[in-house]
Amino acid sequence: MAKLKNKSTALRVRRPVSDVPVELPDADAGAVRNEYYIAVSRRYKLSRLITLALFMIYVLIMLATHSEDITIANLQYLIRDINKSADEAGAFSGVSYSAEPIQRFDIYRGELAYVTGRQISLISATGGVGLTSELSYENPALDAGEKYLMLYDIGGTSFSIYNSFSELYSGETEFTIISGDMSESGSFVLVAESRERRATVYLYDANFELRSKYSKSEYVSDAALSDDGTRLAMTEFGASDGSFYTDLCVYEPGVDEPVNESRIAGEYPLSVECVPDGFCVMTTAGVYYYTSDGEPTGSYAFGGGVGLADVDKLGGRIAYTMPENALGTENRVVILDAGGTVCYNAIIEEKVTDISILGAQLVILTPSHAVLIDAETGAQVSRLISASAKRLIATGSGTALLCTSSSAKTIDFTGAPAPDGEE
Repeated sequence: MAKLKNKSTALRVRRPVSDVPVELPDADAGAVRNEYYIAVSRRYKLSRLITLALFMIYVLIMLATHSEDITIANLQYLIRDINKSADEAGAFSGVSYSAEPIQRFDIYRGELAYVTGRQISLISATGGVGLTSELSYENPALDAGEKYLMLYDIGGTSFSIYNSFSELYSGETEFTIISGDMSESGSFVLVAESRERRATVYLYDANFELRSKYSKSEYVSDAALSDDGTRLAMTEFGASDGSFYTDLCVYEPGVDEPVNESRIAGEYPLSVECVPDGFCVMTTAGVYYYTSDGEPTGSYAFGGGVGLADVDKLGGRIAYTMPENALGTENRVVILDAGGTVCYNAIIEEKVTDISILGAQLVILTPSHAVLIDAETGAQVSRLISASAKRLIATGSGTALLCTSSSAKTIDFTGAPAPDGEE
């Protein structure tokens, strides 16, 4: 690569296109001022203001002449791809909310998504409340994707799609919803229990159009979409000749016949998740890995009953707990890498109430501590917390978001503990 050479010749400054001299006060008397670029900057600012004014005039004209044809749904559709720029959660502090009997928490584009049975709110890291929308859900569930946030009512029929600013779409299913999944591309799937058939699976594209509807004769426990929305996987449970089984069925959206089917004998399905190389199915006995077309690639046996589990969709790691005694006061914590190999296995002598994994970092919530475990090094750091903690969400870089019944804040595991010992 060529190196720049120092030249002792004097710097030549081009004059502005206009012959009128530009006079600006100098913030620093010794600073070099380039009047040509100052003039260009002014022209761009003027062009921006003119463009904005013309746009506002156009909007006012359209509203005045076509007010009867413009609906709220039209405006929501126009802003469906607009989101705030923050993709990662900053350090949360000063975040508070009302304590409710029903509370759900997740992180969506750097904000806390806080849901009760009556309302959904997006709260910034500094405590500012942006989106707020009224609800009437008995058992709300959240699923945050890169593009949209999905909210649905387990045991009900209602669901809604949001971005950072607004509710973009809401709908009703014919039957009661039991699970759902939001892909990174914005397409989403809902699984419902059906009266005519044992299950009905609804697949919507990123424009909120119902693309496929699958009526299944077997019980469907869960469904997941690939990140790009080109593959749909669902886990079916059935029985034949006195034995039961789990089937993983993979579909191409819009096609009725599956791309592939794979059977697991004698096990009950818990969930199916999208991972970087395809899908993983979690059953009561183990984890099974598949390509995006449903071809088996490997498996791992739990060796006992699973308590809590979480899947890192970005890196493919899986973390789960297994109670070591009847009271659940001792728990084995296991982390699997993307290929199903154990990379961490240890016992925590406390009850585990929540887990969350992001990349190589697993965070664990107990009644008195927040714990971070690094899957690559095996390092473990704990912080003393208040007894009202409800949720602990891994946010990366040695941090996690601790949500209590009435407030939320970031816990930094990389620094020194709080002076009083409690976070």
